[in-house]
Amino acid sequence: MQESSSKPTVGVLTTFYSFDKAYSLVSVVEAQLQALVKHGYHTVLYTHDNFTDDALVPAGVEIRKVVPRFHFIDYSQDQAVDENFQGFVDLIVDMLRDTTKDIDVIFQHDLLFQGWFLPFAAAIHKFAEETDIRWFHWIHSVPNSLPEGVGYPQNCRYRLPRNSTLVYLNNFHMVRAAESYGLFPKDVRVVYNPVDPRLYWKAEPVVQQAIEQYDLLSADIMMTYPVSTPRMMSGKRLDIVMEIFAALKKQGKSVRLVVCNAHANAENEKKLIERAHMKAAQLGLNGNDLIFTSLLGKDYELGVSRKAVSEFFQLSNVFIFPSQSENCPLILLEAMLAKNLLILNHDVGSMRELAGENALYFKFGSIETDVGYSSRENYMSDVAKIINAELSINRPLNGSRRLLKQFNYDKIFTEQIEPLIGTKLLKPHVS
Repeated sequence: MQESSSKPTVGVLTTFYSFDKAYSLVSVVEAQLQALVKHGYHTVLYTHDNFTDDALVPAGVEIRKVVPRFHFIDYSQDQAVDENFQGFVDLIVDMLRDTTKDIDVIFQHDLLFQGWFLPFAAAIHKFAEETDIRWFHWIHSVPNSLPEGVGYPQNCRYRLPRNSTLVYLNNFHMVRAAESYGLFPKDVRVVYNPVDPRLYWKAEPVVQQAIEQYDLLSADIMMTYPVSTPRMMSGKRLDIVMEIFAALKKQGKSVRLVVCNAHANAENEKKLIERAHMKAAQLGLNGNDLIFTSLLGKDYELGVSRKAVSEFFQLSNVFIFPSQSENCPLILLEAMLAKNLLILNHDVGSMRELAGENALYFKFGSIETDVGYSSRENYMSDVAKIINAELSINRPLNGSRRLLKQFNYDKIFTEQIEPLIGTKLLKPHVS
């Protein structure tokens, strides 16, 4: 066992022979493995001995290809066990005895409940009596109560082994899950399935870096602005975007403005970026609010890949485009493809030709038109208020934002999984 001052070693017990995400459980396990390693846990993945997708498993995870293989039978349909059943149980118990001596905690998904895995359920019950390993049993289906008159081994699917906690996926059916295992609802723990863009998209390294470094997923409002650095102020009017974002922040929103800036390797361009940061600070935007991709590494000074730009756009919910002159801007079309709320320049007619009535238009001036604001600060503040009002009723964008904030693997791990590992064992109530 680990010393009390160190984090426990966590094993994730599976019957995987591949890491194919067509099997949805693989993506859930992948997120758990990624989070466990990231947050400092020695993590062991248990797989069948014919597992070959080592390269797809998150870095830092130890893979133990030791899980016995045999023909699976669905015992959920009152299928009687055959003469080989107990031999399969013993094989699994022997494997657990031999390979878990350094394991403190084991996660498993559906091996207790699904009829296909009845030999594993029986083996886990038997092995749990011999050790102090803590078990967390995920149930991915709505469970039924134990049928009357059912004995061993079927009853192994409807009661918790020693040192075990039941984990369910939502609160709605938690009472039903508790009753199925003779527990009080307070003794069941809820952990949502994560969907994280870093894993779901296999996001570009620069996108992953920006997510980690600037906590992009927690933002209320995010925008992506691909620009050439020399023209970002004079032509693309980044200053106006910054002023609106500063107003959004003053109105209580957390903001991230990601400038995918190209052509930023020369000294003049680097000074432009410094001046932009100085102006941002004067407006109340800090180093996490305004992000230049060129500053994420020398490899990005000339620009980031189109795939990275696309992923940044998909993370965004607003696109503000006060540019003074445009013909057929690709970045506007890309923002439309990513379903961003469009805030466009009324004074550049080509924008209305492209976006039609599917945008909000404001007078930002153009190469042909000057705008005399009675109070520029108030005008940009009013634009921000309208953006907030529009976002407040946009359910698709709000649904996407909720997912990014609440269902990424860091959030699920730190708020739902990691507290489990540190809780005292909950004893089942036998009804």
